[in-house]
Amino acid sequence: MRDNNNNYLPMHTCRVIEPTTTINRLQFLLHLCAASVVLYYHASCLLSAIHLDRISVASVSLAFVFLADVVLFFMWVLSQGFRYRPVSRSVFPERLPDDDMLPDLDIFIMTANPDKEPTIEVMNTVLSVMALDYPSEKLHIYLSDDAGADVTLHAVKEAYSFGRFWVPFCKRFAIGVRCPEVFFDDSKINQQESEKEFVQERQKIKVMYDAFKKKVKKLKEGKDSTRGFEKTRHEHPSKIENIREVETNSTDTGDFIIPSLVYVSREKRKGVPHHFKAGALNVLLRVSGVVSNSPYILVLDCDMYSNDPSSVRQAMCFHLDSKLSPSLAFVQFPQEFYNINKDDIYCAELRIFFKTLWLGLDGLRGPVLSGTNFFVKRCALYGNKPSGTSNREEFNLEDISRLKHKFGNSNEFCLSLVEKSSYDFDEKITTYINPQKDKVLMLASLEYESDTRWGDQIGFLYGSVVEDYFTGFHLHCRGWVSTYCFPSKPAFLGNVPINFNDTLFQNKRWNAGLFEVALSRHCPLIFGISKNFNSVLQSMCYAWLAFWPVFSFPLLCYGIFPQLCFLNGISLFPEITSPWFGAFAVVFLSSCIQHLREVVRSGRNFTTWCNEQRFWMINGLTGQLFAVFNVLLKLISISAVNFDLTNKTADKAQIERYENGVFDFEGCSLMLLPATTLSLVNLGALIGGAWQMIKFKAINRLFAQFGLSCFILALSLPLIEGIIFRQDTGRVPPRLAMWSIVLSGLILFMFMFG
Repeated sequence: MRDNNNNYLPMHTCRVIEPTTTINRLQFLLHLCAASVVLYYHASCLLSAIHLDRISVASVSLAFVFLADVVLFFMWVLSQGFRYRPVSRSVFPERLPDDDMLPDLDIFIMTANPDKEPTIEVMNTVLSVMALDYPSEKLHIYLSDDAGADVTLHAVKEAYSFGRFWVPFCKRFAIGVRCPEVFFDDSKINQQESEKEFVQERQKIKVMYDAFKKKVKKLKEGKDSTRGFEKTRHEHPSKIENIREVETNSTDTGDFIIPSLVYVSREKRKGVPHHFKAGALNVLLRVSGVVSNSPYILVLDCDMYSNDPSSVRQAMCFHLDSKLSPSLAFVQFPQEFYNINKDDIYCAELRIFFKTLWLGLDGLRGPVLSGTNFFVKRCALYGNKPSGTSNREEFNLEDISRLKHKFGNSNEFCLSLVEKSSYDFDEKITTYINPQKDKVLMLASLEYESDTRWGDQIGFLYGSVVEDYFTGFHLHCRGWVSTYCFPSKPAFLGNVPINFNDTLFQNKRWNAGLFEVALSRHCPLIFGISKNFNSVLQSMCYAWLAFWPVFSFPLLCYGIFPQLCFLNGISLFPEITSPWFGAFAVVFLSSCIQHLREVVRSGRNFTTWCNEQRFWMINGLTGQLFAVFNVLLKLISISAVNFDLTNKTADKAQIERYENGVFDFEGCSLMLLPATTLSLVNLGALIGGAWQMIKFKAINRLFAQFGLSCFILALSLPLIEGIIFRQDTGRVPPRLAMWSIVLSGLILFMFMFG
């Protein structure tokens, strides 16, 4: 778009965040010097202990603390890539071309279990994207039902029927939030001007929505639907249905066109790998390729409804930029949530990623693909390199055998590769599922990917259960870039697990998938840096994420050895009057201040800082620790990394406890045992060590370990309270509490009298 003087008007701008960038670089130099001194001090102490040729509690503790320091230093160095050049972006959707010039968009919505993902929430997500502020004839929605549940199929038909009235209503009155459940919740919206026509229409739609919800609830409660789901969850044939009716421009919708809606359930059989979410996404990629074949794809989790109908236009400000578009693979929006409690006790907001680290990645080659809320270019997922780069492969039908070797034996799909090999935004897709369904169903069969490059070079990759991270990493390695769009109004809103146990298992799955990549041939420090297109800083950031679970090792070391030495009056740190102590203080304060700066800049407060510190410790001793063991067992073929679907349901009691800020230990497994045990060990060591410090007047010598124990105790309070004091459902399960007390007692006894 150009102004009156024929000057080009950019559709987006990018600026470096100052003075944050300058402060980050200065703090890097300070922290580097202090951390180097700390490493030198512990290394020299360890060498002195070894020189004495004596194995003791002190020498063993020094060895583990030194190794912990090395790991922490390694992770800190990798994290500096995020802080080197953080940027923020602004978009100008009003500068986009006219609607008839905008490209088509396929929307993938993923669901897998109606018991854990409430059907009415899934349908609300579908309805919210049906009403996006974008030409309806250019929107093509695909719902992936990995459970093959009849209840989901029947519910999506009901949703489409209601959508034929909901979509025109939203566009006619320019509704701001187009998720029906949110719109009709008067406590969450500002009532529009009370025009008589609007009020009447709103009431009419409200009655229809209530009837729609009753139908869905009846479907969910039906015995036949439940029994059918139990039978089909792990084994069912492929099924594809075009929900869109033949007559879309009926008198009920007036001049409004309703987006197309396609239900897809891929084939699944027991004992045959189906590659979890990545496999389902690749099925949608193929099916949509022969049905609508839009050049861009929006991927959403089933609980992530559209909160801002202009989000597509915001993303297109990047994708349609003539300078950026040839190398742009995807635009990532942050994950934001509507059901987080005031203090976010489980750190479910993921603030550190979406409000800090991704801004830093955006200043390099772009953020990580983050599972949901991203607009990806279709051709980037076909294993190709950006336009204008060397070795870019052009698809043509002259070598059909080569295409089939890579993409499978579908003539229709291979033809779609050629039809969309160029960016023809004016071309209107009019092909929908036709009577020859067998050709489309074949694309969703288990056998289709055999002897092809799907999951290896094509589509969403299968090398890890975190398919988003792994796929995004390979896109960046091929030379593609990404951008981060972080608007003031959340583009999408989802919900988070409000049960502590569900949160831990979700983190365990993420950490296991990341650590898989770290120990594979695709390790970012080797594979990433070896690729010409992937910068060193970008590879460092990917490596920090991949090695994130190793934080469990220094947390274990610093949670055991300094405390047990403190209990026995043994010092592992310099005296408070020693010049060496200054280096330790600088490292600790530098880390805390940097974290606090980032929290405050994100609009949060000291409480958030405390909660993030606490959850970092608990997650390191639970999800991350068990993820490391899980991956190591997989490497020796004893176990496998599983994709545990996050439970999105909760009862009223759980919701009430969560909103009141009470840690809900109900249902917690033995995965919490290391954290609870070390909390009690720290409590016992603090009491015994403080007595030693006072008795022998060793405050100067043991002050650092006393301070460390107090800091850990403050972070451990919810665990200790749950074991000892609470009598309600916030209490740690009795068996888990008993084992924690027994193990901590044995550890303390061994080091006191062993």
